[in-house]
Amino acid sequence: MTFFKRFAAGTALLASSALLSGCLFQPGTFDATLHINADRQFAFTYQGEIVMGGLSDMAELAQEAEEAKPCHNDDGSKERPCTQEELAERAQEAEMQRRMMEGMIGGVDMSDEEEMAQIAAMLERQAGWNSVEFAGEGVFVVDYSITSTLGHDYDFPTFEDMPMSNAFVSIRLRDDARARISAPGFAPTAGNPMAAMMTGMFGAMTQGEASGEGGQPPALQQRPMEGTFRIVTDGRILANNTDEGPVADPRGEMLVWNIDAGTAAPPTALIEFTR
Repeated sequence: MTFFKRFAAGTALLASSALLSGCLFQPGTFDATLHINADRQFAFTYQGEIVMGGLSDMAELAQEAEEAKPCHNDDGSKERPCTQEELAERAQEAEMQRRMMEGMIGGVDMSDEEEMAQIAAMLERQAGWNSVEFAGEGVFVVDYSITSTLGHDYDFPTFEDMPMSNAFVSIRLRDDARARISAPGFAPTAGNPMAAMMTGMFGAMTQGEASGEGGQPPALQQRPMEGTFRIVTDGRILANNTDEGPVADPRGEMLVWNIDAGTAAPPTALIEFTR
């Protein structure tokens, strides 16, 4: 059975859960630009890294941390050796957590080059993905560009047969000839509540003992987010949350966000079309 068939089977019962989220993926080092015209023509490019968090690794580290924890008296006042019954109960709970996590991504092994090649090949079949290369440790180096007309909402990225509940960049059309652009994936925690929830869950499970970076998932802690996101438009900019506001550009006006680990709010803008 292929990775994606196993993924679909493993996620069928979890599809309605908040745990099944795009927080399994985040940008690494990147450069992204959205051109959005007043006549609704748009082009989007993303060049750089997409990082896949290793839930199998997370589950293993969480289990190791759980097994290493001491037991306490009923009043919590003193540490003591765990009984065989307590150890058995911990092992059962850890196994349930491992199965849940592995079910979310079909038990994919990020060290398996064949499985990673399947992901890269699948992405390259989709429109816009010019090249996808697996660089190891859950990191894909991608070159993406697409041009179209905004007759409907748009999200990046979308992975065939791989449910995702958050996007790096989203465009939402409104009836009053306006588009709201947001980039929740470009805010490491505050702008991506699902990612924060997954990080918090992992941190609580490990209590920082096995992760080494305050509970950050293994692949994600190795690749800090760093990049630039731009919006270039000849439409009317009604709202934005940049530090400097719009600057002049030969094609109209440009908004620029410099993204790093300290970015607290996701980039947002509201653009008005001519029709």
